[in-house]
Amino acid sequence: MTFAVADFPEQVAALKHDLGKYVAWMSANLGDDAWHGPLRDELIEALRRDLLRTRSGGDGTVETAWELWSRFAAAWPRPLPAPELLEVEAAVEVLRAHGPALARGDRDAIAAARPHVRAAQQTIRSALQQLHRRLQSQRG
Repeated sequence: MTFAVADFPEQVAALKHDLGKYVAWMSANLGDDAWHGPLRDELIEALRRDLLRTRSGGDGTVETAWELWSRFAAAWPRPLPAPELLEVEAAVEVLRAHGPALARGDRDAIAAARPHVRAAQQTIRSALQQLHRRLQSQRG
C-alpha cells in the first residue's frame, strides 16, 4: 500500500473497519462488571480475540491490532497526515505493550491493564470515526 492523497479517505475507511471495528468487537459487548473486580475468563478470551486476532484473512492469516496498524501506517508520510492518527498510533502502542501479557495469560497483568486497554480501544474507535467523518465532509 502506498500513500496517495486521493486514496487517503478510502484507506481511512478501511482502517476504521478493520481496526476500529474489530479492536473491541467482542470485549465491547461485555458489561462494565467484566472490566472491574475479579478478572473473568470471558474478558480474557474477548481481549485475545480483539487484540491478538484483530483481523483474520480468508487464507487463515491473522493480524494483531498493532500489525494491522503498522500495515496501514507504513504507507503514510511522517508526520502522520491527520492528528487523529497520532491518537490512534499512541493507543495502538498501549495495546502492543499489553499484548505479551495477554498472549501468555498473565492474569495479574491483564487485570491491572484493563482500564488502559479499554481506554485505548475507545480512543481507536472514536478517533477513526471522527477522522472518517471529517474526510467525508471535506469531500462534499
